Amino acid sequence: MVKPLPSEPELLRRCAKGDTAAFGTLVSHHQGAVFNLVLRMLGDRETARDATQEVFIKAFRKIRSFERRASFGTWLYSIAVNQCISERRRRTTRSRKSEVQMSALDSEQDNAAYDPPGDSPAPDDRLGADETRRQIEHALTELGHDCRTVVLLRDVEGLDYNSIAEVLGCSKGTVKSRLHRARLELRHKLRGLLK
Repeated sequence: MVKPLPSEPELLRRCAKGDTAAFGTLVSHHQGAVFNLVLRMLGDRETARDATQEVFIKAFRKIRSFERRASFGTWLYSIAVNQCISERRRRTTRSRKSEVQMSALDSEQDNAAYDPPGDSPAPDDRLGADETRRQIEHALTELGHDCRTVVLLRDVEGLDYNSIAEVLGCSKGTVKSRLHRARLELRHKLRGLLK
């Protein structure tokens, strides 16, 4: 999860008064993290772009109701998770199977760092890493929605249990239970990799 901006409380006050420039600053700061979460949950880049845009539209419409009990980022994640649930419901009617992309990077990030020749892993190491990633992504897609969401929020996004509970609207114990169940299921599915 992205750390809050130092000026976030003031930006939120301005947003509540309808200041679109202040909201634009918040969007710029949080959009990468929200997009990556949505992409991992939905698996399709184009769908994730549309869903992320919808998350921020909903956030702007509801900004006056933001109670600040949690961070703005946690609040956005809860909107994003709910948006993904809605999107997955729509997609199940079309019966498309999603793939989770673990290495979701913005095009800016793709070009940001120069990787000099000779520092990259050997081709067979890269191939092994790609196959491992593919197997992990496939195992994640086979998890139930609740378990996959908890794994993504905790193990990929790094949210603490309290934040995850707030995002999902459940108890901390439920989060721990789902995470434990999901990790056991992943361990079973990936037992060939864990030798």
